Amino acid sequence: MDKKLLLKEACNFLGLSESFSLEELKESYHKLAKKYHPDSSEFESDVMFLELNKHYEFLKLEIESGNSKNSFDNKPKLENNLKQETKSKDIIFQKYKDAKEMETKAILKYYERRKLSPIELSSELNKELLTLRRELEPVLLVYKEIIDFNPDSIWCPDARDSIERLKVWWDTKKGS
Repeated sequence: MDKKLLLKEACNFLGLSESFSLEELKESYHKLAKKYHPDSSEFESDVMFLELNKHYEFLKLEIESGNSKNSFDNKPKLENNLKQETKSKDIIFQKYKDAKEMETKAILKYYERRKLSPIELSSELNKELLTLRRELEPVLLVYKEIIDFNPDSIWCPDARDSIERLKVWWDTKKGS
């Protein structure tokens, strides 16, 4: 799945057009976070909240890297290019970014294979879940590597959060 499709999926999830502003992204996120938060009691599972965070993080990375169509916050293109150049030199960031893309692709492929049917976290009832877990294992290893070998990196807390968020795919108690 290419980046354009991932962008479209994230925008659809958050109810945004592809020419959204940073303010619209934040506003939509906060509105949906209230709706999908596990404590809201509207949903029994935290999967929708985790998906919201995944899409929000993806769109934020797009904004920060300057890959989006928009000129967010009216920043000059040169400033975005310099910012992107600096980040691309950060090896830890690149590992984190690549792992995030692998994670997003794996989860989107999972939903495509499930044809958006209700989520079932029992591996006996959901064979696609086993495939997703195999696809997420290398992602978890990258996050763990970032934490273990780069504890002072600014990406370390995000890697920890990602590991915690991905645990839902192994939590069979919620799916049963």
